[in-house]
Amino acid sequence: MTSKLLQEFSTPFYLYDEEVIQNKVLFLNSLDFKFDFKFHFAVKANPNLAILNLIKKYNFGAEVVSAGELFKSLKAGFDPTSVIFDGPGKTEFDLKYAITQQIKSINVENLEEIAFINEYSLNKGLITNIGIRINPDIDAKTLDKITTGKSGGKFGISVDQIDFESIAKFKGVKLTTLSEHIGSQITDHNQLISSYQKLISLADKINTSLKTIQTLDFGGGFGVIDHSDKKLNFRDWQNELNQLLDGKSYNIIFEPGRYVVADSGELYTKVLYVKKSGNKKIIITDSSFSEYLRPALYDITPPIKVLNESQDLETYDIAGGICESTDYLAKDVQIPRVKQGDFIKLMNVGAYGSSMSSTYNSRPRPLEILKNKEEYRVIRSRDTLEDLCKNEIM
Repeated sequence: MTSKLLQEFSTPFYLYDEEVIQNKVLFLNSLDFKFDFKFHFAVKANPNLAILNLIKKYNFGAEVVSAGELFKSLKAGFDPTSVIFDGPGKTEFDLKYAITQQIKSINVENLEEIAFINEYSLNKGLITNIGIRINPDIDAKTLDKITTGKSGGKFGISVDQIDFESIAKFKGVKLTTLSEHIGSQITDHNQLISSYQKLISLADKINTSLKTIQTLDFGGGFGVIDHSDKKLNFRDWQNELNQLLDGKSYNIIFEPGRYVVADSGELYTKVLYVKKSGNKKIIITDSSFSEYLRPALYDITPPIKVLNESQDLETYDIAGGICESTDYLAKDVQIPRVKQGDFIKLMNVGAYGSSMSSTYNSRPRPLEILKNKEEYRVIRSRDTLEDLCKNEIM
């Protein structure tokens, strides 16, 4: 199929494997939990409508962080009551839209959000379910740029700042959920369990008097690690979580994103030039950080495969054509020798690939294709040059 796609479509383009996504969601749904639970896909990982619609079919909910993600989730078929809204910087428009859609929960990360949600809900004759994202001050032991549960960060609210009794008196909101998310790319289930314990203890304490907390949102963070067999031990995680929640009646939410879609995706790119600079051999491709930002943002190297028959290995830097010195897809990688016109694919890019792409340097955003065995279809057309101008006024 690869050669057929490369003949039919110009690079760069993303290719997703539907079967990989199906296997991931089926595995998660098969876990033997002894409590009520639901997985909500973190839409930020890949907000393509076809991907969202596929995941929705497997009884997943959606986790969104903007009005745009909420709109796309509803358009993809998610019921509003299966959508939760997180995020540390919700605008008034975000909140108004979420309130009027009557979603499952708006998880606040700033105390000022609560008063606004209460007032707007009362003006609309509504009662809005809210949650509070707690900052548990736990180090997820992952990359600094993707840890989100430590004190001093922008995510969540410290418990000592929250007056739960005052919140319970509001007439336009109903506090039903406590949430947390300590970071991404976690492979040690003990880090997750430790954060869950804190949230459960807090919920138990609140419910001794107020009896309002029905749902605990444990976030996601399940690791998909490049160049490693290291992964989360789901069976141990499942068993310890069952013990932790034994005798309790909370509904549990998880928010996997990268875990569901990362290894379903590949980015195909073409070698434009091979050049020497000092002691470096540099491949210039038709992809860049406009198409795939993560290497520049997080200093990571995705798995790479060269699509040629060369048996000779060379060490290269792989760069894009953007006019920025950070525009590298990989550095000092040993791969088969390449020449102009060869194709390279980057793997494990189904999450935070296209979703983080941009039109920087006025580069059209890339094509996206979804395959299922030997069939495939375009699920996002490549931007045209006219698309780059359509929202501008001269």
